[in-house]
Amino acid sequence: MSSPAVDAFRVAMGGLRDVSELGALVEDGRLNPDDIVAVTGKTGGFGDTYGSSRVDADHAVRRFLLDHGSRSAADVEAIPMAFSAGVGTIMTPHLVVYTRTPAEPAADGLPRLAVGGASSAPILPEWFGSTAHVQANADAVRAAASDAGMAPGDIEFVIGKSYYPPLEDIAAARAAGAPIPDLGAKEVFRFSSGSIAQAVKAAVDGEPIPDPSRVGTDPDLWSDKVAVSSNIWEGAGGAGPQTHLLALGNSRGAGGRLRVGRAVIEDLLDISAVTRAVRDAGIPVGDGPLPPEVQSRIITTYVKYQEPVGGRIRGRRLVTEDPTYIKNLKTVVASAFSAMLQDNMIWISAAGVQQGPPGGGTIAVVLDVS
Repeated sequence: MSSPAVDAFRVAMGGLRDVSELGALVEDGRLNPDDIVAVTGKTGGFGDTYGSSRVDADHAVRRFLLDHGSRSAADVEAIPMAFSAGVGTIMTPHLVVYTRTPAEPAADGLPRLAVGGASSAPILPEWFGSTAHVQANADAVRAAASDAGMAPGDIEFVIGKSYYPPLEDIAAARAAGAPIPDLGAKEVFRFSSGSIAQAVKAAVDGEPIPDPSRVGTDPDLWSDKVAVSSNIWEGAGGAGPQTHLLALGNSRGAGGRLRVGRAVIEDLLDISAVTRAVRDAGIPVGDGPLPPEVQSRIITTYVKYQEPVGGRIRGRRLVTEDPTYIKNLKTVVASAFSAMLQDNMIWISAAGVQQGPPGGGTIAVVLDVS
């Protein structure tokens, strides 16, 4: 009896719309474009300089799938994609495409990687700041699990973009009588980011949705299974202004060679979270640098991090008043984890509101366990 088998291919991007290495995989017969069910990517843009880099990458991949596959435009538009901009100097812009094909269940009987995607219902402005916003995202998490053929409790990690309406739409809904709290841009971002963390806790861990006043604000309500940024919809990730998610999990009875492991990053010096994630995926490894035979098994790595609390790491003050602090911080985090992995083709995203412990973050590693 056949079972779904997920595989993953990681390729470098030579430019904002470069998909040439995907084309090479197709030409070599290693990749069937019609088998691709999800895509993640780290793009070269940062801030205003390359503000369209996520959209550029999204549109380029979808164009590639239309040109080289047989699926309809509507089917290609529905494929979940999660792009993060800002390569932090040392990171390499890249794509990871996930495929799903029929295969025999894993011979060892152990779980293998399952991947599913989903979009939320359109997030209405009048929902903002309420449990309805969190519930819509929780429903999307459950739908992503269903698409992967696994139970919500089997989800190990969620990646994507959590949508929030533009400030002017929220203000218009408030003026029309909707009981929406009057929040600034920073608070809107924090609620939207926190809403996906609470959605995962509700859908995956069975936790109740907290009072909306605690969403994005209470540091104790963090999830260890999320790496989702928050954005106004920008024409990337899927059709329409919705939350778009990928769910990674390990499903017993699945085929293939991959498994996902995850760990909590306690603070930004905690690079040993890499080895804990590898062990979580079932590969025994010590706490030191990864041996080459383990390094070669890693297909891709996802890191979500927060700024240090109070501008301090392990009690030592950081110079946060430097205008370049935020950009430099991503470079530092990327350098530390790249050195640990001996690989700079990694996906790292900042601003992890309620994603990992305060001042820390989350990490997931997809490995070949065959």
